[in-house]
Amino acid sequence: MDANKQYLPASVVPGLQSRKAAALIDYLTGTVGFVEHARFEEHGVVIHAELLWPEGGMVMVSSHAEGTLWAREPGSAQLNVYTHDPDDLYARLQAADASIIRDLQDTDYGDRGFAINDPDGNLWAFGKYRGQPLPGANGAKDQDVSYEGHA
Repeated sequence: MDANKQYLPASVVPGLQSRKAAALIDYLTGTVGFVEHARFEEHGVVIHAELLWPEGGMVMVSSHAEGTLWAREPGSAQLNVYTHDPDDLYARLQAADASIIRDLQDTDYGDRGFAINDPDGNLWAFGKYRGQPLPGANGAKDQDVSYEGHA
């Protein structure tokens, strides 16, 4: 087996800091649907956690450490997450009494989605839009952007 296939393909991975990181992780896994992949704690403080999105991608979560090089104000991020079934996810989050800030809707650019705030105030947009197709190789119409072969 190719060792690279054990890891996600190289990508942009957002990181969130929280004053209540364990609670944010519980919300994102228990309510939204992320899967906890890794968590490292020291004395009850989340140093680093990795949450996988079942449809691809990952977000990192850590406890906010004021005055450090990587410190960023909790609750100030915007994240856009692809889902193939925004209607189902919207219904689940609505039933869970999530803080929905934009109802499910269609856009002029081909998206169908909605937005929530997490308990820290971060903005999460969930929808079907994956961006414009990339140009294909050797004149192909679309480029293969699946995980397979992109390690």
